[in-house]
Amino acid sequence: MTIYSKSISAVFFAGMMISAIVLGTVITVGDEGDTLISIDPVSKTVSPGETFTVDVSCVPGQQIKSFEFKLSFNASLLQANSVSEGDIFDGYTTFFNDGTINNTAGTIVDIYDLIVGAGTVSGSGTLVTISFTAGLTAGVSYLTLTDAGVTNATEYLPVIVSNGNVSVEVYTLAVNTVGNGSVTKNPNQATYEYNDVVTLTASANAGWTFSSWGGNLSGNQNPTTITMTSNKVVTATFTQNTYTLTVNTVGSGSVIKNPSQATYVYNDVVTLTASANAGWTFSSWSGDLSGSQNPKTITINGNKVVTATFADSAAPEINDVVAATSTQLDTDPAFGWVNITVDVTDNVAADGIYLIITNPDESITNVSMNSGGSNTYYYRSSTAFSSSGNYSYFVWVVDAEGNGNSSDSFAFSMPPNWDVNNDGNQNILDLVSVSNLYGQDGSMGWIREDVDNNGIIQVFDLVLISNHYGQSWWD
Repeated sequence: MTIYSKSISAVFFAGMMISAIVLGTVITVGDEGDTLISIDPVSKTVSPGETFTVDVSCVPGQQIKSFEFKLSFNASLLQANSVSEGDIFDGYTTFFNDGTINNTAGTIVDIYDLIVGAGTVSGSGTLVTISFTAGLTAGVSYLTLTDAGVTNATEYLPVIVSNGNVSVEVYTLAVNTVGNGSVTKNPNQATYEYNDVVTLTASANAGWTFSSWGGNLSGNQNPTTITMTSNKVVTATFTQNTYTLTVNTVGSGSVIKNPSQATYVYNDVVTLTASANAGWTFSSWSGDLSGSQNPKTITINGNKVVTATFADSAAPEINDVVAATSTQLDTDPAFGWVNITVDVTDNVAADGIYLIITNPDESITNVSMNSGGSNTYYYRSSTAFSSSGNYSYFVWVVDAEGNGNSSDSFAFSMPPNWDVNNDGNQNILDLVSVSNLYGQDGSMGWIREDVDNNGIIQVFDLVLISNHYGQSWWD
């Protein structure tokens, strides 16, 4: 008990009182006007952990000199800190007792004050101010005045007592969102108590990304926590993702996107139309699309890469089929040759270039032509034209897509060595041609008159001719 004394003596007066309880209010009825003792404010709302004060006020019905009372409260919700003297007896010397606080029982007893010496007051004022600290649990604590009494200089006076209450509020946590997403609270409760820690986890909808916290939170940590020391409002902001659609081509052609945009958002539908260039055909989609349907749609749910493949649909072009021969034609490949060249162009590249030869005996010889660079291909014979007679040939070309093309057919004649003058017949003129050079020599296969290609014009060359005298080889 704390006693503040401005005097060493105190006088108490007792009188007859008749008490009644009406709706929780103690009413004491005396002979004259009633004095009102009340909790001020009557109702107070505080937050968990908050320290606050309430007054016990007085409106005298008559002149008063002293007062006394006890106060009870809910110790599970409130804790009393102190009782201090009010202002109703300002200007007088007083003898004040601040009472005894019992925060286990929830009582403050033996609160009293009186004017020392002569004097009374009739003006309204505050009897005491009481400091409390709210606990961390929500609820309502009634502040109940008991054994309240006031006196004048000679007797107790009739009083009316008005009690009050204190509401300890819990906190709310409101979560708002901007964009498409949701936030979970753990624990998920309608209200929270002081210093409760709540974990907030933001979950973006498909096509969105959690961006940041606002309101009573900041930053972009996710999950994050918030400590409840008051009502809180938090905003989670989600931003819409943007995605790219990259279209590549293989072959010769183009692709139109509809709509054609640099970026798209989740679930956008884009129509792709492939257009082949001349000589090409759209073949298929690959990457994030498949199949060969054209046009075709794609639904954007992430960055997409699509490849349109165009196939070569044009046959290779064949030009300038040319045959060249050695100056001296000879059925012996060591002394004579035939070289056939051709120019071939294709959208991509020729896959095979073939020379198709029909031999004098009607058999077919199929030989591959060699690359001579710059779209030119050749075949230089070593064996294909080693038999005398009439040949025909053409060039067949196929590309990688299987597109084929053939040239016109061309004729070529390989005279036998015994037809020295290449007129298609063996007669006296061939013998005359050899005899005119009889005895001359040169390199092997140097002229047609050297029928056996041994480098000397001699009688054996005449013999080889005479063996075929009168024959014709050119049909």
